[in-house]
Amino acid sequence: MKDLINLIDKIDNMKDMNNVITSLKIRRAFLKNELARKAKANFSVGDAIKIQTKSGSEKGIITKINRTRAICDINGSLYNVPFSIMEAA
Repeated sequence: MKDLINLIDKIDNMKDMNNVITSLKIRRAFLKNELARKAKANFSVGDAIKIQTKSGSEKGIITKINRTRAICDINGSLYNVPFSIMEAA
C-alpha cells in the first residue's frame, strides 16, 4: 500500500491525477455494491435486525428490501437503512 501511495505522490499533472481519482471512484462503487449484495443475501422481509446509531443500538423489523437499503420499522417509524450497518438481531 505504501508503494501505491508513493506512486500517487509522484503524479505531476492534473490529467493523470483525474484518471487516478476516476479509477478509485469506480473501484469504490464496485466494492460498495459487492458488500451490499452480500449483506442483502442474508436478510429477508420480516427479519429482526439491529443497527448501531449515534445514540446507541436500535432494533427493528425489515418491511421491504430495496437494491442497497432496506425499509425497516424501528419503534413505529420507517427508515431507509443501508445493509452495511444492519446485523441480525
